Amino acid sequence: MKLNKLSLAVVAACGVMSTSAFALPASSYTNTGEFAGDTMNIRVSGATAQDPGFLAAALSYCSAGTMHRYSVSNNFVYFCTAGAAVTPRPGATKVAFYKYSVGGSGSGVGFVNSATPIPFLDLDKIDTSCAGTSATADIDGTGPLSSFVDVTCAAATTAVTTNAVSYIGISDVEPSFFGAPSSYNNLTAEGLASVIFGVPVTRNVYEALQAQQGLTVGSLTEANMPSLSQAQVTTMYTQLGQTWGNLGINTGLADDTIYVARRADSSGTQKSFEAVIGKTINGTSGAKSCIGAVEPFVAGTDVLNNAAADALCAAVDAGDVVAQASGSSQVLRCMEGHQSRARGAVGVLSTEYKQTAGGSIRFVKINGVAPTHAQVAAGNYQQYTDASLNTRTGGTLLTAAAPGYPAFLTLLKTSFATPSTVAIINAGNQTFGPSGLMALDALESPVPAADYSGATGRNPWSRLVGGVELNNCQSGKAAAF
Repeated sequence: MKLNKLSLAVVAACGVMSTSAFALPASSYTNTGEFAGDTMNIRVSGATAQDPGFLAAALSYCSAGTMHRYSVSNNFVYFCTAGAAVTPRPGATKVAFYKYSVGGSGSGVGFVNSATPIPFLDLDKIDTSCAGTSATADIDGTGPLSSFVDVTCAAATTAVTTNAVSYIGISDVEPSFFGAPSSYNNLTAEGLASVIFGVPVTRNVYEALQAQQGLTVGSLTEANMPSLSQAQVTTMYTQLGQTWGNLGINTGLADDTIYVARRADSSGTQKSFEAVIGKTINGTSGAKSCIGAVEPFVAGTDVLNNAAADALCAAVDAGDVVAQASGSSQVLRCMEGHQSRARGAVGVLSTEYKQTAGGSIRFVKINGVAPTHAQVAAGNYQQYTDASLNTRTGGTLLTAAAPGYPAFLTLLKTSFATPSTVAIINAGNQTFGPSGLMALDALESPVPAADYSGATGRNPWSRLVGGVELNNCQSGKAAAF
């Protein structure tokens, strides 16, 4: 879910995108310390479901055309000339947005709670050791976001990283889903936005379902989106080695096994699926669970990076029925691998990840209801969670009072409450309609009049208990009360 996207939306919505002659390469980073030099460093860890949004946010905070994105698997840095939306600390004209997504929400939030240094990408090391391939990318076509230079480093992670402390943790659910109180007792957690999750299946399964349900095969519209029952969904996520045929789905595939691409237990996406989609017990011992004494989510082989995903899921003979991915990127790679080998798979993803005509993933309805803004606003689709922004309590990190950082946090939070900003963060609609993030009415004061149509991109339902405590086990209730 999240924070990443919000930044981008703010800048674009305010009309502050500027033009620039060139994208800043890593060699332009000249800081001699975290707070010494002309670059303001923003370090974020946590939810991978929000990585598309983080990219959008970074673009929105940068002057147009000045950004390089460097990446190694689930580790990113976005480097650019600061745009007008963000106010850097005195003396800084550049911004480096770091996003450490390894392990997802729980790991990222835990590192903030304990102030534990983690291996962020290092622009100085990237300058000399990246050995990457680059391309010009534009994520929203004719939309307000500018293009950027996208560099994928071939170097080993250890060659281009340096340990540093994360200032902000983003999670798809509140931190209590990731362990006992000691794992989050140093955090201030605040709601950000609603994140809509959907059940993704491989294209071959999707089209088989369309044929069985009398829909236009290959169509990506909501009207032609096939449906799975809640019982089928729970079965797929809890019964290891189950087959499509046993669930009444005739895929026509030689291998009828249901392959599963899930996330690690530290993932907020995984916790969201356990709580509101699979309806299983929480796989983390001692952590908050929305339901008890029920079947657990299936478990399998850990997949830490894209190479591991390819080795497990794209082989002629799959290495395991279940892939336990470090990030959403590895879920996608596994589903692509299974599709390429004529196997049917189900995954765990937020609807921020766009399905495309030539892609391998397709979202399906649950009990006949599509994962869209309209269905969430109408109260029909409950398979969403409210994301959490988590910062260290008590000013124990230097960024609590360092010039520029409190202002950045304020910008981040106020942006998420603005539907126009969230729309930019979503970077366009799904083929089946608006989806992804929604602004939360419950965070606005006063609470606006409810829009139950979904047209404004606002969620009129609240998961705040007593109006203050975020609890994603709480079914949505009217925010206006």
